Amino acid sequence: MTRNQIFTRRRAASRATTALAACLVGASLLAGCTIAIDDTHDALTPGEDSSSNDMDVSDGVGTPSTTTPFPRITSCDQVAGALASFVSGMTLVGESIADDGVLCQWAAPDEGPFASVTVAAADDVPTRDALEMQGTMLHLTPTRIDDPRLDDVRGLGVRWTTDGAPDTPGYSNVYVPGVSIELHDGRHGGSGAESYAPSDDTTATVALALLGL
Repeated sequence: MTRNQIFTRRRAASRATTALAACLVGASLLAGCTIAIDDTHDALTPGEDSSSNDMDVSDGVGTPSTTTPFPRITSCDQVAGALASFVSGMTLVGESIADDGVLCQWAAPDEGPFASVTVAAADDVPTRDALEMQGTMLHLTPTRIDDPRLDDVRGLGVRWTTDGAPDTPGYSNVYVPGVSIELHDGRHGGSGAESYAPSDDTTATVALALLGL
């Protein structure tokens, strides 16, 4: 999956429509925005078949009784301070901060790695059916991230990739009641710039650091 395929779905997450709609920052970096499950959005270019056989999500997970407070994020420098290893060697190239949505983008020089973090207010944690529908529309395979740290915060981690395998083009989401987090780990290769899903451990670690701000 190329960078353009992933990020042409530039759209806002939940209620942060205006703040996060412009996801293109310069020619060197494109960053993804979290997709609200029930909204209409453009599918990626058809490629790999989408399957969700690895998902094990309760149909009732989308109806929590309480929500998680939105992180107190005031700047992307604050975010970078909490995610030092995730953005090591990169500089901030894009920033959008709102009460219900945050977009931070970093890139290293000379076609080095790039990364993006999107934090958005969300109504609930998506159900199995919603995830399957999103995977079909995006032509990506959702794989549940099994991490007890996410269970402790009633969270759901999902790795979205072209074939379901780790370290393949895609991105990751962590959903907790009231907040959605999207992570892109970008790199340059033979086919150009592509976004990859961070490792499952990195996804959980970064998401929990963000929720703790």
